[in-house]
Amino acid sequence: MPSTILTVPQICERLTISEPTLRRYSKSNPDFPRKVKLGPRRVGYLADDVERYIASRTVTPAAA
Repeated sequence: MPSTILTVPQICERLTISEPTLRRYSKSNPDFPRKVKLGPRRVGYLADDVERYIASRTVTPAAA
């Protein structure tokens, strides 16, 4: 089953970040999802990878 590919505007909206921040994250954070080259000047990100990244960054409440 093929994975959904998110465009740059979609991932920025999903992560609530700007495009310059997205570029900075993708260059400096080794845990950030890898780009998928869609064309000579177009990239995307696999939705499953983005969701795993978000889940790994989610803070869980401390046990009471």
